[in-house]
Amino acid sequence: MGLAETEKIRTILDEYRQFKIKFIQFVKLCELVISQERLQEVELQHADEAAMKLKVMDAPILVKFGILFKPDNKPLGRIDFLNHPATDGEPLYSLYFNQVGNILESISDSFSNRRIHDEHDVPYVLHRFLQQYLRTLRLPEPAGEKRE
Repeated sequence: MGLAETEKIRTILDEYRQFKIKFIQFVKLCELVISQERLQEVELQHADEAAMKLKVMDAPILVKFGILFKPDNKPLGRIDFLNHPATDGEPLYSLYFNQVGNILESISDSFSNRRIHDEHDVPYVLHRFLQQYLRTLRLPEPAGEKRE
């Protein structure tokens, strides 16, 4: 393997590590917010460097870290909130973050004032997830009773 390939590998792994560090900071801030705010129906049960398991209103939720690359090869961090243990379905909620930790609602966003590693922005993320989660618990309206 040539020196150029080795450097490319190091660059890719370093980018991944930088994103993972931001996720680890996010997990620690989640734990802090949950305990300080006494969110009794939200419990952090387990966390490691790439995942966090929550218990939200008695339901297990897995929060997974990942990385993806935009078409221009710029990396984005990705956090998925999933029903657990059925983790192969669609995420309940996903968010993305860039290299400086700005939270992006979609991969097409380029800027945000909110950061994944800011204790004041973590409640925003938890609230957005909870809104999406509650939508999954709603019964569908019967076909004849839809509101206009």
